[in-house]
Amino acid sequence: MIGWIALTITLAIFASIALRIDDWGRDWTKNTASLVPDAQREGLRPVELESDLAETQSRLERWVESDSRWSIVSVSPTDELPVRLKLTRTTPIMRFVDDIEVTIDGRPESGGVIIHATSKSRIGKGDLGQNPRNLIELTNGLRDQ
Repeated sequence: MIGWIALTITLAIFASIALRIDDWGRDWTKNTASLVPDAQREGLRPVELESDLAETQSRLERWVESDSRWSIVSVSPTDELPVRLKLTRTTPIMRFVDDIEVTIDGRPESGGVIIHATSKSRIGKGDLGQNPRNLIELTNGLRDQ
């Protein structure tokens, strides 16, 4: 009886992991992800906003402070361009910490800003898709703020 319970729990764990993996070729071997212009998913492309640097930085900081899994580690001096923020995101169950670097740069041609970001796991060879999910959460949060 205990053997069946252990088998059921093990299968449930593997099933929950398998359901979270978006890209089987990437998620087992990469522990970093970046926003890139030609990404297939919109949430993995750099974010362009029609606001200034200070407003965008404030918007990002408010969003991070509203979610207990995210934290601000450091912010570059405000007189340095582009603005760089170092963030962390902690996974809820295993408490793994991922490092996210965000760059906010001005776009002189349009007067807005463009936001680039990279997310990297501190441990492990693969991230099971967590770093792309971090970036999607970040870009969605910035767009919705």
